[in-house]
Amino acid sequence: MKFLKLPIFLMTLIFSVACLAAGNPRPGFPHDTLIFHVKKAASGVVNCDGGHASFIRYDEAAMEIVPVDIYITMVDWYQVDNDDDGLFDEDPADGLDNDLDGAVDEDGVEPGAETAFTDCDGLDGEITLVMRDTDPRAGWISTQEWFIRGIGKPEQEFAFSTNAQQQTCDWEAGDDGLLGTDDDVVVCSWGDWIPLGNVSTSDYNGEICVKQVSLKGKNSKKGGGKTEFCDITEEFQVDVDVNGDGFYEEEFDELDQFIFSVSCLDLTGTDVDCELSRIIWDMDDSTTSKAKAQVFVSHTGEAMIKKGKIRGKHGQ
Repeated sequence: MKFLKLPIFLMTLIFSVACLAAGNPRPGFPHDTLIFHVKKAASGVVNCDGGHASFIRYDEAAMEIVPVDIYITMVDWYQVDNDDDGLFDEDPADGLDNDLDGAVDEDGVEPGAETAFTDCDGLDGEITLVMRDTDPRAGWISTQEWFIRGIGKPEQEFAFSTNAQQQTCDWEAGDDGLLGTDDDVVVCSWGDWIPLGNVSTSDYNGEICVKQVSLKGKNSKKGGGKTEFCDITEEFQVDVDVNGDGFYEEEFDELDQFIFSVSCLDLTGTDVDCELSRIIWDMDDSTTSKAKAQVFVSHTGEAMIKKGKIRGKHGQ
């Protein structure tokens, strides 16, 4: 199995099961819409950066998807002037003032302020996506509900497996070789990949998430309009070993935490962007066809970033 790599501040995802109404499945909440296109590999490199569309490649000669991993991460965005551009909110009483010096940055330049593909072309075997955080507080992130539907003919399919990975960070001695001195540095490393589940638009927990269309020809049959979204939020949740004993224990540990709310070590007092968890979508290149998929991400809540080790789903 191949796995995807993610940028700073990543979090683990789990997908939930249920088909909701066509159109916006969660009206009234901030949301992002992502499109995954399956595009001919022979058409050359797609030069794109920062948008909401990505391109999985199809090799027509081999009649298969070019193997690709899709890395998804999130940064804990908070409204402070950490880009030192001097732009702040003119109304400190609006409830968004989270900076100790009384200034709130409003220019949106800080990492984590927007959803964007930082690498949108899967021709090189990798796609990276950074999700925005809509909660302006440091140490808090917005939780999300994720939905997917295929856009194409009924026989087409978009399928992948999901895996979580957690980063840990700690202090190491600097050039003087002594831990606890001014030249200490923070060193981070990624742990093992933890399998979460599988998603297929043709059959996700018994639900069909592929667009219905009118097929042309003598024996054509009409579809039922827009396909309903399938709720895959469960694929972005994990259990957390909070007490650090290496096991999931219901009495001490926590079930179904949003992957991006799971932190590495608590390195308070540092300016280091310690990455959280990350998720990888490993495309099923034997099943995925030339369809495209629409993913709807709705920011419906918030969670405090916590220390703990990802244990997979239900302690596994």
